[in-house]
Amino acid sequence: MNDIVASLSPIKTFRYFFRQMAPLFWGVSIMPFYIGWSLAARKIYPTGPSTEIIFFILGLLAVGPFLGGATILYNDYYDRSTDKHSRRKKNLPLMIGLLSPESVHRLAIALFVIAFILSLFVSLLFALFISICILLSLIYSAPPLRLKERSGLDLLTNVLGSGIICSFAGWIIVKPIAEFPFFWILVPILGVGAIYMPTTIIDYDPDVKEGVKTIATYLGKKNAFYLGITFVILVNCVIIAMAISNYIISPKFILFTWPLVVIEIITYWYCLRNLDFKGGYYAILTFSILAGIGNGLILFYHAGILILP
Repeated sequence: MNDIVASLSPIKTFRYFFRQMAPLFWGVSIMPFYIGWSLAARKIYPTGPSTEIIFFILGLLAVGPFLGGATILYNDYYDRSTDKHSRRKKNLPLMIGLLSPESVHRLAIALFVIAFILSLFVSLLFALFISICILLSLIYSAPPLRLKERSGLDLLTNVLGSGIICSFAGWIIVKPIAEFPFFWILVPILGVGAIYMPTTIIDYDPDVKEGVKTIATYLGKKNAFYLGITFVILVNCVIIAMAISNYIISPKFILFTWPLVVIEIITYWYCLRNLDFKGGYYAILTFSILAGIGNGLILFYHAGILILP
């Protein structure tokens, strides 16, 4: 097994590691980071000075491919016994023998280190937030704590790391943390929860088979579904409340976007209601797309690009 990676061409090695790192899931950390930055900068993309652009790119790399990729790899290393039964992971390079466990573990540690080094170039506070995320990733996956097997703490860890810390990390690149619009933090908290719950339903059967205790195995599939849809409803209620109180967005914004709210709730319910792999996958996909569109409209409005009559 230790000679697997050495026997591969550099291109194949990169492809296998890249696939194992599940780049689609980097969005769970990138989106809160980007939204935090955009709200602070009132911009959609950095326009200068050069330090702003450099810090934005360094931060994006730190929370995305390096921190996000490392977190996935580190989790996969410790989940090998469970993932061999998982429909969404059993055909990944690590599980079918194209990558050795040792190489996956070493790369995860290397990416964590690179993420921390990059964060130091942004600021010490940013590096502190990245360090907290790294620590959460370690104790989430690795024994003896292995929080992903402690019902409730698995959800809390994801919400804290991706939803809260990554939002703060994006904001502080531009403005002091004291100026953060703290009512907004409910949006990434509930959004991350809405994305996380379908993953526990997807992995419910292999987790039960291996005795893994997640929030879904503790509550049961149906109650996990109810919790997920509650997160979706609440996150939209928070946005409506912000509009009514003219906080970041105005009442006319909801008059413009209310169909998106309805579609988001209905599609999440419709996809996840069968409590199976396919439904969980499409619930994550559709919610991520619709939430991305909704947040994008908020950012365009906040930046003064989207002008409503």
